[in-house]
Amino acid sequence: MSITSFYKSDVISSLKPILKILARGPARIFSLFIILLYVVLGIGVVVGFIPSLPPYKGGLEYVYQPPSTRDFPWYILGTEYTGRPLLLTLIHGIPKALSIAFLAAIITVSVGMVLGLAAGYIGGWVDEAISVAINIALTIPTYLLALIILMVIPEELKQNIFILAGILSITAWASLARAVRAQTLSLKRREFVDVAKTLGFSTWKIIFGEIIRFIAPFLAMNLVLGMVGAIYGYTGLAFLGFMPMTPDNWGVQIYMAIRGGGALYSDKAILALWSPIITIVLLQYALINIADALGEVFNPALRIGLRGEET
Repeated sequence: MSITSFYKSDVISSLKPILKILARGPARIFSLFIILLYVVLGIGVVVGFIPSLPPYKGGLEYVYQPPSTRDFPWYILGTEYTGRPLLLTLIHGIPKALSIAFLAAIITVSVGMVLGLAAGYIGGWVDEAISVAINIALTIPTYLLALIILMVIPEELKQNIFILAGILSITAWASLARAVRAQTLSLKRREFVDVAKTLGFSTWKIIFGEIIRFIAPFLAMNLVLGMVGAIYGYTGLAFLGFMPMTPDNWGVQIYMAIRGGGALYSDKAILALWSPIITIVLLQYALINIADALGEVFNPALRIGLRGEET
């Protein structure tokens, strides 16, 4: 057997238990399909495979029209508050929603990880200062602070996905930092840390080369869950009117269906109300299922059990 074939078979055998966990049960298979679908559609919008949004159509005769087969499949959900096809606007909202959610989760996990590791391992005044910052951040609701910031920043900054991601993660890191700090306090008493010190490893080498390996699974799960929270924040703040009123924002679509279409009192805009809600719920459901699956993937006892079943 060649070296290439050996490594290829080794990788495949290592991936088998992971794939088995991720595909365990119809709910997880469905979740994987949903996430793959969203990603493919998002890429399709970015590269131009999905048609661009048509120009705004003025006039009430174009707004909240019923489903039709015109330009199939884009009008199968009818039109929304600008007279554009509802399905197409929902798909065009995917890239921005996923980008902001992923960036916000990356910021949340990165800040929480660094502060938690530093506080737990270095200790002393560094731990005290970071703990004070964590406690202050925990007392400030993330989305209330985000709402206040969005009220005062210039309108053009609200279009920047990096700014929005930073705002949505502004205090979301605090609970993660506290959890990482607690784990680091326990890990730094392990024998491998003493060995690393004896070998002359620097503080940062021990933190980011040794300790972080043990909390990486926890960080991976929090990355996915951070995306869930960011999507809720992004669409929720748009629903409250603190985001630019663009049709490719799912929260704006819900807001306009209720306020402009009277979806709570008539059937005219009922599809425009429930379609973005279902779009959000499906994505959140899929992400939560994947986070749950990651918990099993990184569970050593379960991994051993799966290997035992295969043998």
